[in-house]
Amino acid sequence: MYNTVIKSSSSLSLASNESASGGTSNSNFLPNMRNDYSLDSVCCTKRTLHSFSHMWIVENFSSYLEDPEPIICLSSSPFSPVSGVSAATQWRLVCYPKGNYGASSNYMSIFLEYIKGERDIKAKAEYSLVNRKCELTEMRKDAQFSVYKCGNSRGFINYVKYDTLTLLENDTLDDDKLKIYVRITIMDDAITEETKYQEFDDAESINFTTRGLEGLVRDFSQLLIHSPSKMSDIKIKVNTIPSHNSHPIESIDDSNSSIGTFSAHKLILAARSPVFAAMFSNCTLENTTNTIEINDLRPETIQSMLEYIYTGKVNDIKKSTVELYRCADKYQLEDLRLQAEMALMSSISIDTSAEILLLADQHHSKDLKSRVIQFIVGGNLKAITQTEGWHKYVACIPDLVTEVIQATTLE
Repeated sequence: MYNTVIKSSSSLSLASNESASGGTSNSNFLPNMRNDYSLDSVCCTKRTLHSFSHMWIVENFSSYLEDPEPIICLSSSPFSPVSGVSAATQWRLVCYPKGNYGASSNYMSIFLEYIKGERDIKAKAEYSLVNRKCELTEMRKDAQFSVYKCGNSRGFINYVKYDTLTLLENDTLDDDKLKIYVRITIMDDAITEETKYQEFDDAESINFTTRGLEGLVRDFSQLLIHSPSKMSDIKIKVNTIPSHNSHPIESIDDSNSSIGTFSAHKLILAARSPVFAAMFSNCTLENTTNTIEINDLRPETIQSMLEYIYTGKVNDIKKSTVELYRCADKYQLEDLRLQAEMALMSSISIDTSAEILLLADQHHSKDLKSRVIQFIVGGNLKAITQTEGWHKYVACIPDLVTEVIQATTLE
């Protein structure tokens, strides 16, 4: 970043300073020490850091700890950065559930391996485990960048004590699944750009785009929080009777009132949702009364929807995933629907699979439906068909039962 004040030729210049002092003064080359100076040329040296992440889910993890083999080596599938100059490289995680050779007693080992690439890579990694609350735990990270040659691996031979992972109070294993999360940062080579002469735009050295987006999210968040005093022009009234048949995926506190009123802005809602855009572009009841009545969703779901509309993110999407998925589909919020769908995929279990299957069928989600059917027929069919959810959500729909049976045949 260059904080400069460019003067005309009549102003004090570096050259005139040299002439006046009879030599070169160090202060002439320290622009931050002066309030004004002229500048004839500038160059910039840049280095880019690219980060990408990957999650590896190891199912039936406790079985590896009970395996009689002293050393067990597991490898993830290859994965790559989605963009950048290193997008053609491939990496994988390597895990020794009971430790690699040389590990201390009762320690699990974890490594990152560089398996494909045409050049050496400067990188560092940060490892974590994702617990059943979707929180990152057991975080360990490289202290500095290292040079990875193709075929090299680095990590932690004493990552975490494996006998503590199975303790229920640690909440580390989710349905006996160990979720390993890694974030990798790759350092590109330094590049010095060509010298620019006379007029130049020092704004190019500042990432105004990032700062602008951060400011936009901050300001719109405040607009949502303080909307009653910020010229809101639409009310959203939610009046939903809490269901005592709560979803197995999400819990409902029936002691809380399910009546809520939210203030919002038509222009923002219409810009983000095609449904709201159509609602406010015609002579609808909502557009005339400036009130939207919602009777099929809970207030906390509408709060999360508004949070996404105004800021582009939801802080706790797993708090009401099923209903938020329905809400996103109802108002055609595609990105929010995809986020909720990914959260649903990660929550598929014997208890939840039946409801998620019905949800995917009702909302025509091929990916989600395929994933849950794959889980059901992949050795869990007997256990799932004995659950209350199966009889409540699936058994009464012949077409869904038929699809599962056909998938079983293919399997």
